Amino acid sequence: MIWHIVADTSCDLFELEGGEGAFDFATIPFTIRIGEREYIDDENIPVDEMLTANENHAEMAQTSCPSPEDWREKFAPEGPVLAFTISSALSGSYNSASTAKNMMQEEDPEKQIAVIDSKATGPEAAMLVLKARELILAGKGFGEIEKALNEEAEKIHTIFALASYHNLIKAGRVSRLIGFIAGHLGFWGIGVGSEAGEITIRGKARGDRSMIRFLTEEMQKIGVSGKEIRISHCQNEKDATALKTKLEETFPGVRVILMETRGLDSFYAERHGLIIGF
Repeated sequence: MIWHIVADTSCDLFELEGGEGAFDFATIPFTIRIGEREYIDDENIPVDEMLTANENHAEMAQTSCPSPEDWREKFAPEGPVLAFTISSALSGSYNSASTAKNMMQEEDPEKQIAVIDSKATGPEAAMLVLKARELILAGKGFGEIEKALNEEAEKIHTIFALASYHNLIKAGRVSRLIGFIAGHLGFWGIGVGSEAGEITIRGKARGDRSMIRFLTEEMQKIGVSGKEIRISHCQNEKDATALKTKLEETFPGVRVILMETRGLDSFYAERHGLIIGF
């Protein structure tokens, strides 16, 4: 029996190793529309070009989630399915996947499909996918895995740092003047993912060192209960590496892993942004 692990591209993963004979892995892309140009979030998306287009475009870009038919196609092969989506508070991807699940189970009531709302994006979604791999390889059953993944989604936290304010300005959450000044003075916007999976701005920090200190202090307040921390960065390996060093010093025994954002999370985090799952 082959398991099928499917995720939208909010997970920032392209492949998942170790599944030979046990599971396969696939991602379903979002679409990002900036003006007249449409970007498909697959392995060929020109991320830098997309970011530049967004920075130069006055209006808010549009993102489109995978359709129910996109999900249904991935659910169709024989075997149990574990599907992972970006927070349902940020996108309709969870609803699309749930609709596809219902469609499949109308045809085959015995088909086992679990749709997991990550309640976040980026590294948290990746951590859930990797947890699924661990549970499958440990020989756990479908019901046990579904329960464990939903419980894990409640425990993992997300915090982020934004160096650019283009999307916040366009969405009306920051005035153009304040966003312009903050960007040119080197202010980072620090935010967290709420329990409901929404994005909340927590504060600001001026300069890279202050940003790293702010993130570390916020994580201490929340509590780092696990042994793994993942950092997705948008073209900013330098600050991601500095944060990794700080976290390893502050939380002995943790393992910090760096990832690059795919297209969707590059759009959300913007250039140089960091998303941390823990």
